[in-house]
Amino acid sequence: MERSGGRGGQPRVATREVVLAAVRLFTESGFDDTTMDQIATATGVSRRSLFRRFGSKEDILFAEHDELFSTVVRYLEASPDEPLTSVFAAARLVLQGYLRDPEITVPRYRLVRAHPRLRDREVAMTARYQAAFSSYLSRCGDGGGREGRSLAAGVAAASLISAHNHVLRGWLRRPEQDSREVWAGFDEAMDFVRRAAEPMLHAERGPRRDHVLVAVYPGDTGREELLRRIGAAVQASEGS
Repeated sequence: MERSGGRGGQPRVATREVVLAAVRLFTESGFDDTTMDQIATATGVSRRSLFRRFGSKEDILFAEHDELFSTVVRYLEASPDEPLTSVFAAARLVLQGYLRDPEITVPRYRLVRAHPRLRDREVAMTARYQAAFSSYLSRCGDGGGREGRSLAAGVAAASLISAHNHVLRGWLRRPEQDSREVWAGFDEAMDFVRRAAEPMLHAERGPRRDHVLVAVYPGDTGREELLRRIGAAVQASEGS
């Protein structure tokens, strides 16, 4: 238990302990049939404190998601790396959050698949990550123009989320697989996204205009006069 933060000298139960107890009850008794009173009893937290701290069963189930999201946002704000590398590292933090605690993440995945309203909550969380990545890439990227930069950032963020979730779902379906295999798949997925995203995020600020100059001059024209005429023609072309 965490020993700080409780009222009246009572220890504050760690978020993970509350989530783990709740997940076990949801798995054993069913999400709908489990009550906040049962979770309070299992964790040694009063019902009133549980409601004040989490609000609902859904909030408890996704509490660590919220904490992880806050960590990711802080990481992006402090990252010294170039934008695409930073969001890849942030996505790695998210995947680490799942892989390090299968006792919670695997049964939560099964609960989410079985309950539509929990799926809606997870979709909303995914949208928060995508919006955060898109906003970061748009602010920090160097694509051409504000509108073009915003579009490129949005496409890159959506691709990153899709690739991350592809790897994550593979692990959630087979959590017994070697973690080295999971991370190899993640690195491969990020390389794929980078190859697709970099041309968009580092696009030139405007379309390049090529000019063709055809020079026709008398055969006895001197070198200096020839260069003068070519220079004048180039200037006239650029001004048109």
